[in-house]
Amino acid sequence: MTPPMVLTIAGSDSGAGAGIQADLKVFAALRLYGTSVITATTAQNTRGVHDVFPMPGNVVSAQLTAVLEDMPPRAAKVGMLATAEAAAAVGAKARAGLLPNLVIDPVLESSSGRRLGVVSAIERLLPHATVITPNREEASALVGWSVATPADMAGAAAQLASNGPKYVVVTGGDMVAGEDAVDAVWTDAGARFLHYPRVVTRNNHGTGCTFSAAIAARLALGDAVPEALVFAKEYVARALIGARDWKLGGGQGPLDHFGWSSA
Repeated sequence: MTPPMVLTIAGSDSGAGAGIQADLKVFAALRLYGTSVITATTAQNTRGVHDVFPMPGNVVSAQLTAVLEDMPPRAAKVGMLATAEAAAAVGAKARAGLLPNLVIDPVLESSSGRRLGVVSAIERLLPHATVITPNREEASALVGWSVATPADMAGAAAQLASNGPKYVVVTGGDMVAGEDAVDAVWTDAGARFLHYPRVVTRNNHGTGCTFSAAIAARLALGDAVPEALVFAKEYVARALIGARDWKLGGGQGPLDHFGWSSA
């Protein structure tokens, strides 16, 4: 059987825990064929981001055109957009209806604190999104006020939904409070919360990329958005548990995308 195709548009992580590399691992683990458009190359490892090298807008556009004219995806995921030109190239394809089931993970800052993306670049894509998945820091940057509590997360999700995306998920896995990792989800029916037992581990590099890539993968396989969100939440938890005792690098290590530790 020919596998469904799904596209990731994101930055390259030389440590392979996040970005393009993490997305392609998720797609392969979930039995989809992943294609890619690289928006930036980063020099990074488990300890942090050393440098970021954005791709010129025409290079991003050329990659998009090459993939889309021959290998149209059933879903697409957008991660780091380092420049407004890259966002314009992606936006043009989205407006043309060539990026179905579009999931946007607005990567604005690395887990080590390095600024990566451009807020305006993300904002111009929101009307075309099926799902967006900012964490609390990214949501704060997008709405212009501090998102700290679950109530704040729900309010930020509602505000972002007014800009056009059908579903907004403000993730709260970085919020150390209580025993659960809590995400706020906004739909036309209002706000609700996704709960899952928190996994305590230093190996959590790429959780946001993994979550959004898993959503895109399940949408490509035909899931409705609510089911895709639940699946992605559980998939991330399993990947965190699987890598909990790994010792890859001296900082925040990657996730167990393939379930190696449970095999």
